[in-house]
Amino acid sequence: MRYTFGYAIGAAALASAAQAGIVGVGGDAQWIAAPVDARINALTSSEFVRVWNEQQAVAVRAGGLTVDHDGTPGLVNNNSMLSDIVIAAGQIVSSHYIHFDSPGTDSASAKGFVTFDQDIIGVIVRGDRRDDGRNRLDQSDWLSSGTLYSDGVRNRGMELSQGEFFQISPNRRTLAFSFNIANPGDFVRVITVPSPGSAALAVLGGLAIARRRRG
Repeated sequence: MRYTFGYAIGAAALASAAQAGIVGVGGDAQWIAAPVDARINALTSSEFVRVWNEQQAVAVRAGGLTVDHDGTPGLVNNNSMLSDIVIAAGQIVSSHYIHFDSPGTDSASAKGFVTFDQDIIGVIVRGDRRDDGRNRLDQSDWLSSGTLYSDGVRNRGMELSQGEFFQISPNRRTLAFSFNIANPGDFVRVITVPSPGSAALAVLGGLAIARRRRG
């Protein structure tokens, strides 16, 4: 199954492009301010997937940040498509969280997308699996902007099976998702950075302003 990005983005409720981080959502996604508590069964809904910005423009800690996917455009629908990719220490990144947790053990499904104002360079979907030691969500919770998360929870993250997937748009700015949950839910952390092109344009714009002022 593939997500039709042209239609999805056209249907989005877009915010002002001047705002940093998330700039649009669609489908079952609901954009909220970072909550105080997002531990299991603390922020629940069978209808809405909550998304929010975490820390923005923060330097990666010593030792680097390990992610499960590098943001390459395309469909990811199997755990075999994940790998261990390290974002180097010192890299300036922004973090965003996608949270779907139904009440109690209720099953639920949701589809939607989130659009960002920067390029996606990392997606983290593995929590505390214990069988392989890859608890990337737990290890990256330092990116929280004050929200409490449940660490050490078996299968926190996504299973990427039975119709679950995420898909990244050709321009690396939109992540679409399909979730099927019971307990725990599905949780994703998205890492973004400014594209080289946008950084170059910002520098050129600054130089042009400086030249005009000197003139």
